[in-house]
Amino acid sequence: MTAHTPEAQGEQTQWDSQSNPQWNSWGKSIEHDFAMHAGDLDVEFTPFGDPRSIRVNDIQILQYQPGVHDAAISGLWLRRKRGDDITSIALTGTYFGEDAKAAPRFTCSEQCAQWSGENLGVRWSVTLSPVSDESQALKEITGNGCSWVWNVKVVPAGSETLEPNDTWELVTAQDIALAPVEQALTSEPYISQYVAFHEETLEGPGCVVSARQTMSDAPQLPLLVSTICEGTAAYLTDGFDFFGHQARLGSAPLALSDENWHGGHIDQYEFAMVCLLSKGRQLGEDGIEWNQLVAFNPDYRGEMAEVSKKLADSAILEHAQTVGKATNVTVQQSMNQSEPTKSAIPSLLATARGLNADVLSDEQLRSLVSGSIVSPEYGRNSSLLSFFSADGTHVVSRTKELAVARSHGQVLLSGGDFDPEHPVLASTSYAPGVFASHIVLGNTNMNRLVSVQRNALNLLRSEGVRVLVRFEGEWRVLQLPSAFIMHLGGSRWVYRIGDMVLNVTTTASADSNALDIRFTSSTPIDAMLTVDVEEPRQWYARHEEHGVIFAPAWDSEVFKQYPGLSYAFVSENAQCGSDEVLFANPKDDTKVVSAEAPQHSGIFTFSIKGQRELHLSIAASIRGAQEACDCAERLISSPLDTTKVLQKHNARIASFADDLHVNGEGRLSEFNILIPWFVQNALVHFLSPHGLEQYSGAAWGTRDVLQGPLEMELGFGHFAGAREILLKVFAHQNSDGSLPQWFMFDAYSSMYQKDSHGDIPVWPLMAMGEYLSASEDYDILKQTEPFLDDDGKASVVQHLERILSYIEHHRVSGTKLFSYGNGDWDDTLQPAQASMKKNMASSWTIALLHQASLVLASQLKKAGLSDLAGKFVAEAATIEAAFPKDFILDDVIAGYVNFTDEGPQPIIHPTDTRTGLKYRLIPMTRSIISGLLTPEQAKGHLKLIDENLHYPDGVRLMNKPARFADGVPRYFKRAEQAANVGREIGLMYTHAHIRYSEALATLGKDSFVSELLRISPVGQFSRLSSSEIRQRNCYFASSDADFPDRYEAARDWDRLRADAKDPVGVRGGWRVYSSGPGIYLRQLVQHVFGLQIEANGLVIDPVLAREDDGTSISVNLFGAERTVRYHVLDDDSAVTVQINGSTIDGSYQQLPYRQGGLVINAEQLEDATDIEVTVGSKRCTIA
Repeated sequence: MTAHTPEAQGEQTQWDSQSNPQWNSWGKSIEHDFAMHAGDLDVEFTPFGDPRSIRVNDIQILQYQPGVHDAAISGLWLRRKRGDDITSIALTGTYFGEDAKAAPRFTCSEQCAQWSGENLGVRWSVTLSPVSDESQALKEITGNGCSWVWNVKVVPAGSETLEPNDTWELVTAQDIALAPVEQALTSEPYISQYVAFHEETLEGPGCVVSARQTMSDAPQLPLLVSTICEGTAAYLTDGFDFFGHQARLGSAPLALSDENWHGGHIDQYEFAMVCLLSKGRQLGEDGIEWNQLVAFNPDYRGEMAEVSKKLADSAILEHAQTVGKATNVTVQQSMNQSEPTKSAIPSLLATARGLNADVLSDEQLRSLVSGSIVSPEYGRNSSLLSFFSADGTHVVSRTKELAVARSHGQVLLSGGDFDPEHPVLASTSYAPGVFASHIVLGNTNMNRLVSVQRNALNLLRSEGVRVLVRFEGEWRVLQLPSAFIMHLGGSRWVYRIGDMVLNVTTTASADSNALDIRFTSSTPIDAMLTVDVEEPRQWYARHEEHGVIFAPAWDSEVFKQYPGLSYAFVSENAQCGSDEVLFANPKDDTKVVSAEAPQHSGIFTFSIKGQRELHLSIAASIRGAQEACDCAERLISSPLDTTKVLQKHNARIASFADDLHVNGEGRLSEFNILIPWFVQNALVHFLSPHGLEQYSGAAWGTRDVLQGPLEMELGFGHFAGAREILLKVFAHQNSDGSLPQWFMFDAYSSMYQKDSHGDIPVWPLMAMGEYLSASEDYDILKQTEPFLDDDGKASVVQHLERILSYIEHHRVSGTKLFSYGNGDWDDTLQPAQASMKKNMASSWTIALLHQASLVLASQLKKAGLSDLAGKFVAEAATIEAAFPKDFILDDVIAGYVNFTDEGPQPIIHPTDTRTGLKYRLIPMTRSIISGLLTPEQAKGHLKLIDENLHYPDGVRLMNKPARFADGVPRYFKRAEQAANVGREIGLMYTHAHIRYSEALATLGKDSFVSELLRISPVGQFSRLSSSEIRQRNCYFASSDADFPDRYEAARDWDRLRADAKDPVGVRGGWRVYSSGPGIYLRQLVQHVFGLQIEANGLVIDPVLAREDDGTSISVNLFGAERTVRYHVLDDDSAVTVQINGSTIDGSYQQLPYRQGGLVINAEQLEDATDIEVTVGSKRCTIA
């Protein structure tokens, strides 16, 4: 396949206009042809009547924007109850039934839209129209916004018999964003976390639901309030409740078959919706009519209860009913006088039934891997849910996938380059038939080609790479497999359907930026693989003989930075085409409805007929299309040996982790499974910053990269990698000494957030001190690097001096303490009042600065920079003098101190009556780690943590969440704005628990290992009874208390306690993208196994419990394989080491709370094969 690239031809026209015209039409929009515009209200539809977008000015009402290949998430349904039987039909959009004749007919004009159809013995019509003449009472609700009405009219019709006792109900569901368009599409789960819901049950309309967006970076507070005027019986506020996990099977929404929704409830999770169930009604000759009123205010700051009551005003409801009825009549008359509108045949991706695999027996699941299984997980009926193989491969059953809230997924990295200067190809796979998504080379925001899978319930089936097969005469979409298998370098889906077995494998090349997708069938079959390009207008596409090549459009930002970026999709045996084959009769794809089907949407296809295999090779390059094509074709001509490629991924990860392996079957053997997966997760965070929920990333957070990636590099002794991280960070420093909160580390380096939280300048000091301590690479201090906003270069020493100068110029007035600024590590506690930035100090940041100053000063002195070292020593001395006086009150460290004319005022402290919060974790743990506390103070604060902050699933950031008043902040932004009890709001942030574990290691507490294991996803299910079922081979950024909303969490917080009579469950938070895996790995290497690798030696300082006696590990140290055995005594014995049977002499580290580890030099390890370490488990000097 020869690529005629734009660069080679010299003219843009040679690339696009001479290509197959099917690809060029991607630049045209088809969805906007179906829209209504009424004042500030703009509603766009797909050609099949699915609401695609509802906007009021720049505020996006809907959370998702389905395309022409998706069924809508929002919609209206009619339910008929006949005895115990409930039957429902869709009134709007893409029809999910098998009878195409029953699909709604859709028409649209500038002022209204209508759907109509006939089924269940009734004829219905639905109209959507604005309320153009709002009353004064309604205007008090909408302010500068607007309102609209959904009118539903149902009358008897057809031959089907209606029974007099039938009850009819209306179901409405609308996903909610209420955010500016560019924010609404960044991360739907995040947007949902800030939609606060309120419900009032009132006389007349019944349930009235209001929703308000409270994001901290939104200057307005958009509000939506809705009810069914004729009476609302129940409501739901989250799509997980409305659709249910069964949606992954392609099933109808769960709520449609639920009799009464139990009256409804508020659930503040990650799929914000307003779902309403009308009161049941009997159908007479005159029919039934419903009107759902939706009112929107772009900035409402009053009480949500009050606005709900206002909407229940009878005059408002009657006016809405009048508007709805009048519009319905007008549209009906217009339709009767015109030709019927033909309905286009929707895409197979939207309408084809899902093909779900059979459930496998335990024996069949075990047979999917060779050798014995490790760490099996069983369900309530003792069936096997998941397990690992000896090499870390993770196997998940269909049953478990259907049970988890967060669908099993993984981010794959191609190639084997761990240098961030070289872009890597990444792809994301999910269990329910998402065989690849978010395919991107390099920058995960700007460069991505294949679309992101945005919905956890798999409701938008166009996204990513999908497979359809012809099964029993009709096209079906592969959805839930019998088993989903995750390797470090690939994913595999096994579909056993009766006697037929289908396999799909997605394998990342271990040597190049390429991806191999292979579909196989045990019998000949017709199959179609679809690929969705997320932003087709940004790409030129050229259809070649065996595939298609993509290059960035000349007017795109991608082309400006990476003009040679190219993606190639090549298949030797499949026919490559556009999406027109998806707009066919589902049972006879020769009848393509070309005149009505909207084609060329950004999806392209690869098809086979009567074959057993479909093979697609994907490759990418920043050096032009030809290189990408050559790479892809090599994978076709010389197919990957999947087994060898996966083994190579395993070996590369193991080598990065110094081939660390725990021998035997003790509790520490769990780390054998955890280490490779956490290394892989940490590399994703470092090289391709994004995660499964947080798919927008692309940048390095200054604070994050100087923790996770850098600490992992130091932990495994990769000093060159740590050095490059430091230099890249300094090259992005502002000339005033501050650093950006985040920055793009590639060709998009002009994109960054200049201002930052107050702690950010401290991290380069801390990181440089730790790097120099381990590497003794003092030459780095002479290295010159530029500043972001200045053309000049400066040595690293001068960069450090600029940071110190910045700190000195940002003191709290009247003190010598570094001010709080825009926040600290806890993003939820950003100050809501501007004065807090200058008058307040964070005790955590101050403790961190103390530690960083001392660590760096000691190394600067060794480098001969005594003057600069002295300045940092003075900074630490200032903190040591002020800390017990200003920050510790009544023997408790305050979370913050606000310095006023009346003196220091503690915030988050037992004496703090304003916030009501008493204890904050991270100042306590960081003060212990930094050695800032006396032994007695450390003992006291450890007791406070145990009594007030320690829970079965880990330690929490505060003793309870901040106050919540429908999202309106008083002291802190996100802490008082987010409605969801998750991430930092739920307070159990895994990163902070790792630092708590580090504090235990600093003290020498034998509970250290237990606390690291507490947060290991591999075995958490067996240790924590309140743990809700979740994925086991990835890092979770938080453990989220399963409270439905902030108010119940505040009322019942003690249900999280170990002794709770009615314990609340905890669920896994966001996955993969975090500095946590790297930090965890360093604690594992340096403190559990006590191997602190330095350039010229080793500090051996394990912190183990008595039960770990006899542990043995294999590890590569200084280029040679060693065996280390640990003998743990029940006393306070210092570390002693024997090498090959001889006792080794060495010096001991000086630590503040216990005797340190043994320092030995590299020469003493030269011939070592067996290292015996003896240590006491009670070295902690504080009881």
